[in-house]
Amino acid sequence: MKDLDHQLRQADRLHAITQRVGFALWQLQELEGVSAQYYVLVVHAKPGMGLEVGNALVDDAQSKTFGRTITKLVQAKQLPQEVEARFQALLADRNWLVHSSRSSSRNAVHNDQACTELISRLDNVAEEARFLLKEVGKCAEAFVKKHGVSEAKIDQLAAETLIAWHGGNAL
Repeated sequence: MKDLDHQLRQADRLHAITQRVGFALWQLQELEGVSAQYYVLVVHAKPGMGLEVGNALVDDAQSKTFGRTITKLVQAKQLPQEVEARFQALLADRNWLVHSSRSSSRNAVHNDQACTELISRLDNVAEEARFLLKEVGKCAEAFVKKHGVSEAKIDQLAAETLIAWHGGNAL
């Protein structure tokens, strides 16, 4: 019975860990995509270039690494300094998550304390990605406003996008 309890605790830990890994990756992927779009907006977008050209530029930017996107945004001076530092820190955490989190955290399935520490780190990665998503959104909004796009137009486009995403149904 003791062995079964131990196996169940391990299974519960593994479930909690993989759930948090998945969510952190989901948040990071969203941030990577939005950051690539922001990069295209602030560095490559030109008035009148059209949707087809813009989408091709976004596709190209999204095919590059997250580190490259951050580097290009920093070089273009398109991130506030405090946000830049947080992006660099998150990039290190993202690389750990993708490339070595499993090997460096094997004990987490077998030990409550190690599991708690790993889950806390994963939750922090997801939360930081969420925070930076908001910051990129603020930067993008400030950029387009600076270039003559009104708040009413931003709200209209956001509403149209949400309707399109939901199959023509308003939220």
